[in-house]
Amino acid sequence: QLTAFRQYTAAVDYRYAESKNLSPYDVLTIASMVEREVAVPSERAVVAGGIYNRLRLGMTLGIDATVQYALGYWKTNLTQSDLQIDSPYNTRRFPGLPPGPICNPGLASIQAAAHPAHVAYLYYVARNDGTGRHYFATTLAQFNHDVATSNANLARGG
Repeated sequence: QLTAFRQYTAAVDYRYAESKNLSPYDVLTIASMVEREVAVPSERAVVAGGIYNRLRLGMTLGIDATVQYALGYWKTNLTQSDLQIDSPYNTRRFPGLPPGPICNPGLASIQAAAHPAHVAYLYYVARNDGTGRHYFATTLAQFNHDVATSNANLARGG
């Protein structure tokens, strides 16, 4: 399996990630979060760019998919108690990357994690409008507005 993985990812250039002190394993971990969080292919590198920004600033990543992984099962809506789970995979509570990947990412997510978009975004939230797209924000105030808009979309049947 390791030989097959190396062949599959042979074209991935890790130099940018390495210039940010991230190892190929770190890239794989980021790629796994991108894989679980992103439905629209054009958003993969944007989400990866936001992850890089948060890592650079020492922020928690706040990725719900890592909380679901820590719980051991997937659910649509996480509760406040879910968000408090004491696990190194809980990126809502603990800054930095989780200890390892949370799924088996595809090559597109690995490429996005190795070559993130150069964006200023720190936050994103699903639009809940049926498109699979996200709102992206550079400030907490904009993010909170986007969350409210997303929740309104959900209430309307998204």
